[in-house]
Amino acid sequence: MKSNPSSLTIKQKLGYGLGSSASNFIWQMVSFYLLFFYTDVFGIPAAAAGTLLLLARVFDGLNDLVEGHIVDLTRSRWGRFRPYLLFGALPIALLLVLTFYTPDISVNAKIAYAAVTYVLLGIAYSFITIPHSALMASMTQDTNERSSLASFLMASVYATILVVAATTMPLVNLFPTRQIGFTATAAIFGILAIILYLVCFASTREIKPAPVRKNSVKAEFKLLARNKYLLIMLAALLFTQAANDMRTSSAIYFFKYNIGSDSLYPVFMAAMIICMVAGALVAPILARKLASKRNLFIAGTLVVVLSSTAVIFVPYSNIALITAGLGISSVGIGITYVMIRSMLADTVEYGEWKTGTRGEGIIFSTFGITNKLGYALGGSLSAFLLASAGYIPDVVQNKQVLDVILYMLTLFPVIAGVLAIAIMFFYKLDNRHYDDVLRDLKERNG
Repeated sequence: MKSNPSSLTIKQKLGYGLGSSASNFIWQMVSFYLLFFYTDVFGIPAAAAGTLLLLARVFDGLNDLVEGHIVDLTRSRWGRFRPYLLFGALPIALLLVLTFYTPDISVNAKIAYAAVTYVLLGIAYSFITIPHSALMASMTQDTNERSSLASFLMASVYATILVVAATTMPLVNLFPTRQIGFTATAAIFGILAIILYLVCFASTREIKPAPVRKNSVKAEFKLLARNKYLLIMLAALLFTQAANDMRTSSAIYFFKYNIGSDSLYPVFMAAMIICMVAGALVAPILARKLASKRNLFIAGTLVVVLSSTAVIFVPYSNIALITAGLGISSVGIGITYVMIRSMLADTVEYGEWKTGTRGEGIIFSTFGITNKLGYALGGSLSAFLLASAGYIPDVVQNKQVLDVILYMLTLFPVIAGVLAIAIMFFYKLDNRHYDDVLRDLKERNG
């Protein structure tokens, strides 16, 4: 087996990306439709749904630290990370189906059922996505190759988002009721996820030998506490993820109530995702030219802020201009998420350099925690805002509700973007600094 090659094959990059496609058949159905499913299909009150989303994500986020430590302790003939793709595929697919199942029970029982299935789905999701994310740092140490790998990953993610956004409601509407339709659609996406996880398992390899020493809990927490660039990046990610989840969860409400045509929603989302893919594909090229992933992250976020601000002032009748503005915003989102993935992998070596401890699992578990906390903040705040404005499903909404939906789609992402930009000015791990860290590590390790 080759040791730490500087380049990866197209097969390896594509296979790694398809693993993220599998995860996003699961998670994007949750991100796009779970709040809507809870309020308009399952019959859970908006405030209760918001509380459920918040508490479940906080619990699941804290649980990620435990799962990350378990991943770092894993040793097998398939490596440290790949076994989770093999053995975790079926459980997560089954739990997706159960999450979108609608038993005929009382409202309180529905809330309890939703809480249990949602928490279990989150746990299963972490046991696949933490090792899959950590796999990137074990496949190559070349920072440009990591940007390329992240680009393949995000292109696969956005292609999957396109499929989920464009086909979920048409698939749901093929069935006699929305209750049956959501369950059946979850089963279809679950089967696709299983297949793609297995393809990822078969086409990737952990080319960096795992160290024999097993990290203690104390050493891994020290690794996190002293990894300042990881902490800076996670703080920026929290606001970025919260804003993006609020935007995606509000879009279906925006088209149903503000625009008055929810049939346009799949078309709109398809356009947004094509723009995200474009951003993801150009990101590694721009990163090489700038030699600073931080500066490219800031530039992408600035695009989101400016274009989302412009959309606030566009009348609902001008759907083309709304789509154009949010499409430009989506290009910026595509760029920022590629940079986040690539920067996160770079903090593995920085943390090892600072502390002498290498912990891909624990570091990438913090990515999962932050993603989930961002989702919890974005999803629960969306639900609370709808409830406070007087939202009632399937009726004509008052102006206050319509304004809240518009601001969820535009204004809140603007505020979060400004905060993320301010935080990232403190991130100094550019390409030159990373090369120095890697050189010093190689000399230190002989």
